[in-house]
Parts: sequence; C-alpha cells; structure tokens
Amino acid sequence: MAFEARTHVNGNMLRQFAGQNVSIMLCVDSEAGTNLIGTSTDDQKVTVQLSDSVGASKGDWIEVIGKAMGSTSVKAKEAILFGGENIDFDKEGYNMMVLFMNNCKEIYRSG
Repeated sequence: MAFEARTHVNGNMLRQFAGQNVSIMLCVDSEAGTNLIGTSTDDQKVTVQLSDSVGASKGDWIEVIGKAMGSTSVKAKEAILFGGENIDFDKEGYNMMVLFMNNCKEIYRSG
C-alpha cells in the first residue's frame, strides 16, 4: 500500500496548507465522538474531525493524517494513537524536524 503524499506540519503551519494533505502530531485534550481537540507540538489548539472515534484519552499522542481545513482544523483520513502520558515523546525535537523539513525542501530534490 502506497502512502499519499503529505506534508508534516505543526499547528502554526496549518493555514499555509489549507486543502492539502498533512500529517500532524497532537497531544489529546479531549475526544467526543468524532470530534477531537489536541495541542500541537508548537502548543496550538487543533480541532480534528475524525471518521470514527479512536478512543483517545487526555494526554495520549496521536498522529492525524488528513486535509488541513484552515488555520486550526484537520479533517482526518487516518489517526494513529500512540498511547498515554507515559510515552516519551520529544515534542520540541519533532517540532524542530517539521520546521527543518519545510524550510529546507531543496535538500530533498534529486539532481
């Protein structure tokens, strides 16, 4: 199975990629049915419209893959739940990687 092309983003970048496929890491604040609210690696609140509940709890980390729908929301195609607060996730490191990947795209081009 091939992955659809997507851009890894943080919360502040969502507006730049409205209507495009993105991947964003969020720390879950709450989930109610198919609506999830999370905090991105750069401390922005993001609302996610899920196709189905993922059973996330407050403090879980989740990768949301879908379409950016403006500056603060994502319509999810897929959501990957990573578990509770015991996960050792380096949000600052991840955020720096996202910034690097989006600011240094030319190093990924082939000759």
